[in-house]
Amino acid sequence: MGTGSGPDPASGAAREPGERRITIADVAARAGVSKSAVSFVFNGRRGLSEGTTDRIVRAARDLGWRPSSRARALSGQRPRTAGLVLRRDAAAASSDLVGFLHGIGSALAATGAVLVVRVVATDAEEREAYSAFAREAQVDVVLLAGLRVADDRPAALARLGLPFVSADSVGAADQGARMRQAIRHLAGIGHRRIALVADESLARSARWSAEFARESRLLGLDARVAWVSLSIPITVRDATAGLLDRAEPPTGIVYESDVLAAAGMQAALRRGLEVPHELSVIALDDGPVALVTNPALSVVRRDAEAWGRACGRLLANSGGGSPEDALPPAELIMRGSTAPPSPSNQERSR
Repeated sequence: MGTGSGPDPASGAAREPGERRITIADVAARAGVSKSAVSFVFNGRRGLSEGTTDRIVRAARDLGWRPSSRARALSGQRPRTAGLVLRRDAAAASSDLVGFLHGIGSALAATGAVLVVRVVATDAEEREAYSAFAREAQVDVVLLAGLRVADDRPAALARLGLPFVSADSVGAADQGARMRQAIRHLAGIGHRRIALVADESLARSARWSAEFARESRLLGLDARVAWVSLSIPITVRDATAGLLDRAEPPTGIVYESDVLAAAGMQAALRRGLEVPHELSVIALDDGPVALVTNPALSVVRRDAEAWGRACGRLLANSGGGSPEDALPPAELIMRGSTAPPSPSNQERSR
């Protein structure tokens, strides 16, 4: 699969342009053994004599050959390296990222594996990062975060021969529970007209929107959804402004993240609305931004580190097994951005 001067995926040996790559067959011929014997040694299995093992190791060293980590994974060993490609815009909009990455790393470390992270800015850079993972045998398995609507990455990774795990598949039930908590909190303090600001490009947002509509219907609430692009904060402010300019605007708004909620609060303040008495705002994750807004944001906090650990355990099994759905329950943190609607808003809600 690889070309140029990078390590060959089959052998892991560096080579100059035009130079024939060193393969496992070359090592076997030099050591006077079969290819399976070479594989046996480099997969860490016992059974060959010490002399034969030394001869194989010496032949591989002399030829500059080493097995790729991906080849070891395919042979049945646990993966040694997992890869994650993050889009810069998505990373900036996520306050869960540090805990999430720490959880992945700790779970992988328990098996002797490591996480390789690449941060990219464009679709082209993301595609090249995955190609490099495969071409240079950098990783054994890939974690896909933030599956998109009509996402072409799973098919691309399959073509590259890279196994992958979707972070969205881990703790899927937790996402619905967080949405229900946010809605029930707003309804419980008297809000009857609510809205959700969600990212139109993410697959999880469609699930959240469906849960938002279902729970709002059960509680008899007037509910609306505004679709935005998380990569453009001004869109979030415009979407919030559009909701607030309605004849009967929402008195409470749910945002997917604290970063988005902060942008929404700016739009409300520009219209002279007081948070929380004229508009309640709640976010579906917690982070530093939630504490520096004025007032501080009410949130439904998930355990991002536990989510990361669950993803890490799935990665350590090369994607085998079922995703863990049981994560620690999300926690409602009531701060200063939610309160019962003002008497005038309450009257109009009836």
